[in-house]
Amino acid sequence: MLSGKEIERQIELGNIAIEPYDKANLDPNSYCLHLADDFMIYEEDVLECKRANKTRTFKIPPEGFVLQPGELYLARTVEFTRTDGFVPVLNGRLSLGALGVTIHITAGFGDNGFAGTWTLEIFCIRPVRIYPGMRVAHICYYPIEGDQSINYKDTGNYYGQKSTTASKIHKSLFNKKDK
Repeated sequence: MLSGKEIERQIELGNIAIEPYDKANLDPNSYCLHLADDFMIYEEDVLECKRANKTRTFKIPPEGFVLQPGELYLARTVEFTRTDGFVPVLNGRLSLGALGVTIHITAGFGDNGFAGTWTLEIFCIRPVRIYPGMRVAHICYYPIEGDQSINYKDTGNYYGQKSTTASKIHKSLFNKKDK
């Protein structure tokens, strides 16, 4: 895992990009990411993997929004990140986890070549008020060993995303030979 100082050095070298970047968000071995002000929820009771599901998007007001248990919220980071030669990993902050809030359910692992904002899958155990711009996650980076000829920008469904993005599993549910 890269240290905070090494993350900063790799940003200077152009191998990692975090925009906007503020050195105050650099931790010993990660960088803090912030919650954007747009949320998305699914409008259907049963979600379908073979097609896009209906969603509704709304803004989090400055006075905050109360998350409700049993609801899956999709949100995104303020920061746009790009990675070349490293595996980015997103983890929720302990401070939110101690309130019963998960920031990502399964999708904390990024790929070499990913560029975009991070979609966050947010779920809570008890009602919790959250605010736009608050620190919600840490991103850390691991060096890659071996051949790096497969790159996410060539293969990824979420490459370049700048808004909260619903599941695109319907685009890759089956292997190409199965379609």
